Amino acid sequence: MEIDTIGIFLPTESRPISADDELILADLYEYTRMWETSLQPLLGEVELLASPEVVDLADRVSGALLAVTAPIELRLNFDDYYPVWFQTRDLIHVLRDAMRTELGLPKILKVLAPFPREDDWPWLDSRPPVDSYIQGKRPKAQ
Repeated sequence: MEIDTIGIFLPTESRPISADDELILADLYEYTRMWETSLQPLLGEVELLASPEVVDLADRVSGALLAVTAPIELRLNFDDYYPVWFQTRDLIHVLRDAMRTELGLPKILKVLAPFPREDDWPWLDSRPPVDSYIQGKRPKAQ
């Protein structure tokens, strides 16, 4: 679960969200549970295999992924949430590039899915157009 699936429900205006909003509470619980049961054990594995720099970055990413929940927990506005989300994404990319460097691979010097995205995203120009994927016969236009 990505935290953005919860953050999008934050208001963009001054109207508050109830502190006991069940959807947000359930999603925050699930996100935190996954952080604790999935991400934290993986961090332990990184600590066994990676350099001190990568271990530090992985620990920072782990902390950022938990810190990004604060604006949601406090039911702040979306404007308070999204800068932290982008800051967290940036830290993830720094970690990814450090891990790639450690493996002898080149850095990916840009965000994989930049914003705003191009009009044709996610499709590749080198692939056939959508019409070529239609299966079976189509009725002829009249």
